[in-house]
Amino acid sequence: MELERAEQGAVRAVFEDLGGYGAVARQQGETGDGPLVGHLQRINIQLAAIPMFVRKGLADTTVNDLLDAAKVSRRTFYKYFANKMEVLEGIYQTAVLLLLARFRDMQSAAGSPQAWLHSMVTCFFDYHLAVGPIIRLMQEEALRADSPLAPHRQRAHLEMVSLLVERLEGANRVHDPLTYRALIWALEAASLELLGRSAARVEIEHAKAVLSDLLIASLCPPTT
Repeated sequence: MELERAEQGAVRAVFEDLGGYGAVARQQGETGDGPLVGHLQRINIQLAAIPMFVRKGLADTTVNDLLDAAKVSRRTFYKYFANKMEVLEGIYQTAVLLLLARFRDMQSAAGSPQAWLHSMVTCFFDYHLAVGPIIRLMQEEALRADSPLAPHRQRAHLEMVSLLVERLEGANRVHDPLTYRALIWALEAASLELLGRSAARVEIEHAKAVLSDLLIASLCPPTT
């Protein structure tokens, strides 16, 4: 029980660090107490479900497990989710939404395109490292063509490409869209590989540095 509370606390801390409920509401254009109340309940169920999915795996986790973890009634659960897969789908959507929101916030804070790319790569890996196994579970699920997570992954990639184009392209700098997609795939693959074997922090730091350099060299090499 103590371990479960600690895991939920760690997940919630990462969620709040990425912007929390406010970021979710802003991205979905919702204000006031109406729709937001529903989203608070949905997110609470999702956050409580994360350690359960990690501990038991997707196949062995039941709706009853999720009810116990979130401490909600069956009626409340089915008000927001049809099944456990919709909970995982919601977790994935929220994770993507928060990460994209953080990337947008970084645009104004970073003094140069190169600094922005470096900050994005750092945030991407730090987020995956902090949340841990649930990211790997969702990434592997999203790679399956028949998974309900797959369309969200594709939309996330398109939004990421749009964000990069908006910040990096100009009259003298235009890239093939596939270049952006290939770099996003490289980030995903590196994250999966490192998480899959519980790589040491020093190796993850090295990966962050190499991939930052790769994005900068590919998209906006410093002028000499």
